[in-house]
This record gives sequence, structure tokens and C-alpha cells, in this order.
Amino acid sequence: MSDRRRVLGPLGMITPNIPPSQTTPIPASSSQIPPFFLKTSIIDNANGSAYLEINNTIIEVSVFGPRPIRGSFIDRASLSIECKFLPHIIQPNGDIFNDSNKNQRTGMSNVEHKLSNYLETCFLPSLILEKYPKSTIDIQVSIISIDKDMVLDKKDAGLLWLSQWLVCCCSLALVDSGIEMRDIVSSGQVRLSKSGETLVNAGDNDEEGIDALVSFMNLKNDEIVGIWLEGDKSASINETELEKIIDECNKMSKTVRANVNSYLINSF
Repeated sequence: MSDRRRVLGPLGMITPNIPPSQTTPIPASSSQIPPFFLKTSIIDNANGSAYLEINNTIIEVSVFGPRPIRGSFIDRASLSIECKFLPHIIQPNGDIFNDSNKNQRTGMSNVEHKLSNYLETCFLPSLILEKYPKSTIDIQVSIISIDKDMVLDKKDAGLLWLSQWLVCCCSLALVDSGIEMRDIVSSGQVRLSKSGETLVNAGDNDEEGIDALVSFMNLKNDEIVGIWLEGDKSASINETELEKIIDECNKMSKTVRANVNSYLINSF
């Protein structure tokens, strides 16, 4: 017989999965991740915004919503992410993605579509869209400047390196907007050489191989929310090499996450 005097919790409650605190801090190696600058609430008419600057790469993200929509009822909010380069910027891998109209384009290029789709893939699992029925959340990503040495000259590795910081800036803007999230998304980017050695600092190494970008929700048991592979299409990856890639990307994502957490704690 249950004790009626005791206040019980709601039915179906879930015990939060809180990972144990680390005894040693995560080293922020300068060879892996260069110093970067973060700033939130930079756009007044947006619900949330963020600014990120790393080397010569500058990214700005604006979040609008949740905003009500007309029409039939939907039980969860819809998410739309639009990533665009400023017109004067040479887009990375534009020739590979058949961006033939880059000088006279009016809509989004193939590179912009690919970046936008990856961002949507990463953030759909992290946002609690059920909290906002019959609403829409629009995220606008503007790439103001890119680092020629890290983005254009490094081809596939440069495109994935740019995507890593797009994910970081979008996460910060969503936190600034106050939209409920399951976790902040962070990413890591590495290269697997032909010899099978994982090169953490892929941007500074010209050895050929497969470039990988993996995005995580670190507090939810390092749940993978996005993975992007580019490089030698003839090369195959076995299970051991894939685990090595994921582990190295996870280490880098935790370093980025630690810096983002430090900024949020100091800013609030």
C-alpha cells in the first residue's frame, strides 16, 4: 500500500543522465583549435543572435521565432536554416558542387544548400520542437568572411572546418534565443590518412585521405547528430577506423564545448 502522505513525482518521469565530472580539464591545444571570439545578442530585432570570429573567418547567425504560422494545425514547430555567403566571397568547392552560376546567382548555391542541410540535420534532434506547436523557427546564417588558408586552399578539409564553426555559432544563437533545447551541439573535424593514421590537425597537413566532420550532443551520452565525410571516394573505412575518427572528433568537440560553456557562464 502506497503512502498517501508522500508527494510522488509524475508518472513516466525519467532520471536525468548526468555524466561524472572529469578529474582533469580538457586541454585546449592551440595546434588543434586556434583562439576564437564569441558574442551574443548583436541583432536587436532577432530573438537570438551570435557572432563568431576565428582567424579571418567571420560568421553571424540570427534566430527568428518561434513565430505563429497560418494554416492547418501542426503539433510541433518547423525548422528552417538558410546559410548564405556574402556576394563577394569565393565559395569553397564551388566547382566540385557544380556551382556554375556563382557570378549571377539569385537563390542559394549548391554549396549553401549543402551547408544548410547539414545544419538542419544537426539541430533537428537538439531542439524540443514539441514545445512550440503551429510555429516556425527560422535561422539565418551569414558568412561574412572566410580564411583563404583554412577554407579555400584546404578544399574538402576547409569546407568541413567551416561547417564546424557554423554549428558552433548556430548553437550559441539558439541559446541566446531562449528556445528550449535538449543540448548544445558541438563538432569536431579530423582527417584519416591513407595510412590509417588519424590526423587531428587536418587543416595543417596536406597528406591525402578522408576528411570527416562529426557533430555531437555531449551531455546526451555523446549522441551523434550529424556526420559528413569527404575525400577519396575509392577509399574504404572499416569499423576500427570509423571509431577512431569519431573518438578524435569527440575530443575536439568537447574542447569547443568547454570554451562555449565558459563564455556562457561568464556572460550570464
